[in-house]
Amino acid sequence: MRAPRNLPFLLKLYFLVGGAVIVAFALIYNDALIRKMRVQTENTTGLISRSVAIALKNPAGPENRAFILAVRDKFDIPFILTDLRGKPWVWNEETGLQQLGADEYERIERFDPASPNDSLLAAVLARAAAYDELNRPIPIEGGDVSLVLHYGSSSLTRTLAVAPYIQFGVLVAFLLIGFLGFRAIKIGEQRMIWVGLAKETAHQLGTPLSSVMGWLEMIREEIAAAPCSEKLSRAIDEVSTDVDRLGKISARFSKIGSAPKLELQELPAIVEETVAYFERRRPTLRIDSTITAEFEELPLIRCSRELIGWVVENLIKNALDAMAGEEGKIHIQCRMNRRDRRVEMLVSDTGKGMAPNVRARVFDPGFTTKNRGWGLGLALVRRIVEEMHGGTIRVLQTQPGKGTTFLITFPVD
Repeated sequence: MRAPRNLPFLLKLYFLVGGAVIVAFALIYNDALIRKMRVQTENTTGLISRSVAIALKNPAGPENRAFILAVRDKFDIPFILTDLRGKPWVWNEETGLQQLGADEYERIERFDPASPNDSLLAAVLARAAAYDELNRPIPIEGGDVSLVLHYGSSSLTRTLAVAPYIQFGVLVAFLLIGFLGFRAIKIGEQRMIWVGLAKETAHQLGTPLSSVMGWLEMIREEIAAAPCSEKLSRAIDEVSTDVDRLGKISARFSKIGSAPKLELQELPAIVEETVAYFERRRPTLRIDSTITAEFEELPLIRCSRELIGWVVENLIKNALDAMAGEEGKIHIQCRMNRRDRRVEMLVSDTGKGMAPNVRARVFDPGFTTKNRGWGLGLALVRRIVEEMHGGTIRVLQTQPGKGTTFLITFPVD
């Protein structure tokens, strides 16, 4: 069974909707769990507090005092017990407040909530008011003693409260990693396709090129035996030059996907050689535009001469295509960026420029705005510059109707 054509979109939709459902379920479930724990906390705290209230009828009794201290030290929910006037009687360490010693309870007897004269007990009252904003205080009747329970959230409840956000963050990280993984796989597959295509092209060119070279050698031998006209001799020399260039192009394709041998080279010499080729072919290529180059004194860069020549050639071809056969200007400038210690090459044209959506995809394999072409040129250019030579390439400036400038940089040893 064939996969649907919109399978990538369906997979993305599946992950997005599935992720949203999981997050929603986690939030709803944790909210229900927190509500249930809050009710359970309120009930448990109320029951224990009633027991404490009964014990407070005789706080001086050793058994009652031991019970009160045990509850205070073991209960993991922050709570404060006050009487109806607001005088605090018991609070535990979960509140984060200092505890009274066994011989300090007379401080409570002397404390007046209406006119607080004890900083610790005043802080306990302030904390009780803060708890009342979170949870409804619980009145407790314990015989002759009437108390009010003020309580906060346990550490477990606070942890569960942030759990949905942790789950959401984990899910977002999972989706992000999945997206980057799918993107890396897609890019890897595209690269393998283009590398395979380049090597197959080199292989297919190899056989006819060898044959043409053999025929040219036979023609030269015939000419040596029986001289021909100067025009025919010059034509044969030009054909030989083009065949040699086809051999270089075939070698370039064969190097895609393998590590090239990098040697110290003069970038201006590579640019001049490529520009000279286009100048010699101006009549046959119907080039009406002018191609100029400007250089300053530059250090050598470590590169493959054939591959960097291919980069320059592709950029010039793209510039010529952008001018659609009309008269224009292509200018190549090589300069030194001493701050970043990199050699820069700017290739500018006065062509039709690019729209923002084209600029964003101009280096994508298979993307082209031409009626003919595979969309391979600039993708291979970026691979050569960035992956094989450790450089960078980007569209420095472009505007519809006002041309384009590419900026390429190469590291210096």
